[in-house]
Amino acid sequence: MTDSAPDRGGEKPSALFAMPPRTNPALRCVTDDIDEFRDNLNSVFYPAEVNLVGNRVQTATAELSAVRLNHLTIGRARFGNEASVDPGDLGTYHVNVPVTGEVVSWCGDQHTVATPRRAAVFTPNEHTILPLWRADATQICIKIDRAGLEGELAHMLGRPVDKHIRFELEMDLTSPAGARWLSTLRILLDTLDDPAGIPNPGLISQIAYLERALISGLLVQQPHSMTSQLYAPTEVSNPRAVQKVIDHIEGFPGSQYTIGDLAVIAGVGARQLQNLFQEQFGMSPTTYIRQIRLDGVRAELERGDDTTQVASVALNWGFNHLGRFASHYERKFGEAPSHTLRAAVRSRHEPRDVRLATTKRLDPSQSV
Repeated sequence: MTDSAPDRGGEKPSALFAMPPRTNPALRCVTDDIDEFRDNLNSVFYPAEVNLVGNRVQTATAELSAVRLNHLTIGRARFGNEASVDPGDLGTYHVNVPVTGEVVSWCGDQHTVATPRRAAVFTPNEHTILPLWRADATQICIKIDRAGLEGELAHMLGRPVDKHIRFELEMDLTSPAGARWLSTLRILLDTLDDPAGIPNPGLISQIAYLERALISGLLVQQPHSMTSQLYAPTEVSNPRAVQKVIDHIEGFPGSQYTIGDLAVIAGVGARQLQNLFQEQFGMSPTTYIRQIRLDGVRAELERGDDTTQVASVALNWGFNHLGRFASHYERKFGEAPSHTLRAAVRSRHEPRDVRLATTKRLDPSQSV
């Protein structure tokens, strides 16, 4: 993971959002007409006043791609000219992640300049305005369903949330926390770009999980008005809660879980669950799940034959991003997953007498 925003290889054409999403068609707009661009932008995000700054004549092409998912609307927007955008109170949560350029961003009394190293996180019930969107600026714009975000926080706290959350506007994408969140966003964008397309059932499931992971990651990584409650000191000793999670994970190791899901299973808050796993295993619940999955993949590869495919096995065990899976696997076992499979297949094809001779050479009880 780099410290930059997901530039996806620069400004070359991308398949991003080219496929139809689960229910709503993807929107693609390339135009020299600022009124047409504004109407399309407003149709997928918020009613907003949009004006060109300086030269009031559109001199470069504006581009917009957008898709509606379950809890998120994600778009990639570029004006091509300096512009201002004033949507007022968004009524929901929103994150802008610049790919290139700068966007001056205000939310209530908070302000920042969003860049590829610094995202902007907007809060409902406060006036949002982008007084200067630079001509060279392209942003990934993420509208987050209010009920979805507040429901995820309720899972993490283990109790209902009765008020909106006020985020700090500026998110440092170069910090470890920001980089982790950005990594999840990149995986989601890569999944939306998957050539298999939707309605592939596997992709639908992955996207639904990644949406929630992006929301829960924002709640954990970005400071907000309820961060202190999320990280409040809690009772540490609760072995029954840990065992509930372990039993569930071992019963359904390939399923996708957010930290909120695991907290519901355990019957405790997300922060307490983190502490319990750290105390008992020296790792987070998500790391514990990854270790269980890696062990499961290795065992299956060691039983593999000529028909076994590493990618299929990894996906069955809940690994959505094959590159990161391979990296975790090699770090844990000291070899690539393909090497494990090749060794298993080679062993199956060896003549029986060769395998027996090898076994005898390795048996310390055999005399020389």
